[in-house]
Amino acid sequence: MKNPLLAALLLSLSACAALAPIPQREPAVSGMPRDDPTSALSAVWAGHATVLLRLGSRYVLTDPNLGGSLMIIPRITRASLKPRELPRIDACVISHMHFDHFDAKTLKKLGPRPAVFFPKGGETWEDEIEQPRKQGLAPWESAQVGSITITAVPARHQGGRGWGIDALWNHAYTGYIIEGAGKRVFFAGDTGYDPAMFKEIGRRFPGIDVAFIPIAPSRGEEGTSMMDRWGHVGPGRALDIFADVGAKYMVPIHFEAYFSSGERVDEPRRLLTAEVARRGLEGKVFALRTGERFVYPPEGQSAPIVISEPLHPAPAQSAAR
Repeated sequence: MKNPLLAALLLSLSACAALAPIPQREPAVSGMPRDDPTSALSAVWAGHATVLLRLGSRYVLTDPNLGGSLMIIPRITRASLKPRELPRIDACVISHMHFDHFDAKTLKKLGPRPAVFFPKGGETWEDEIEQPRKQGLAPWESAQVGSITITAVPARHQGGRGWGIDALWNHAYTGYIIEGAGKRVFFAGDTGYDPAMFKEIGRRFPGIDVAFIPIAPSRGEEGTSMMDRWGHVGPGRALDIFADVGAKYMVPIHFEAYFSSGERVDEPRRLLTAEVARRGLEGKVFALRTGERFVYPPEGQSAPIVISEPLHPAPAQSAAR
């Protein structure tokens, strides 16, 4: 980290967090869930905005954060995967440099193999990225990693590393279109709402198969249209983004991990469920539990499936004697 004062502040806050008990929920699936290799596309929601995408035989990890607390902010639901449980990652995309979307410790544990992409303007913090191939992408700029094409697309959020004041001069944030194995994925990262922006993404990239869109935190939303001042959408606006980009299916992200407490933990899911029903989108929106896998319909199958079974089930307990 280039600023020693900021580094000292981070260390102090982290020490405070370590002294406080952090209540955590367990993920629905701990470790890697089972997959369906006949499908060209599947995705594990490891928690928050971290998604393990498989496109054919290639793997992309989004917004890497498999850690715990953010300084003094506890992680409410534990990440479902540990870095050592991941397959060989081909590429990693970072939507912006905030600590909850870019955990340098998680990224380091991925080793030198992945190509790492981040929004143009995030170079201030690229010393925290140890992978040899790292590149900032401007909106609509593309890069190739083997058979995978990654394109940065506009978003509406806050830049900086999460210190607050650095967002005044840094505006590094982006979404991504990720293409491979004949499939097209939209990863929104973290964003507010802008109908012209998202309709343009849909126009330039028709036929998006799955959209990963944040649904929290947004204060005051009752399932419809509010957006908070930091650039977050709630469930209603997330569904508007889903419609604007024209995706076939949506998987919500960015909820049940941070920035909530008590009864509010389940509020985004509850509001999303109600709004999906109101709009008649059942069968199009798949609100995974942390650790579950979304499997795109393989040849001959009409609908996606959600897999909750672990790849390696826990051994059965021997009967008490």
